[in-house]
Amino acid sequence: MIINVGDKIQDMKGRVGTITNIGIATEPTDIAAESDNSLNAQTYDTALNYTGAVTFGSNWCYFAQIDKVLESVVKEESATDWIDS
Repeated sequence: MIINVGDKIQDMKGRVGTITNIGIATEPTDIAAESDNSLNAQTYDTALNYTGAVTFGSNWCYFAQIDKVLESVVKEESATDWIDS
């Protein structure tokens, strides 16, 4: 599943909110990507299975705890989109 900062998600606990941060861990002991050395991303594909977490609304969860994207800020591009430009 591809997630983006600005997407509205729901986690496995049923909590809903808009992603404000995507953190990717860079150290084995930092599973929530809270270290100053962790990376922040605008987009992430959970199929990569990296360790990290998202902040959404007043909540946070690990990547594996995201249930679904309810609204995505990124419009899927079509191979013919350039024709209408």
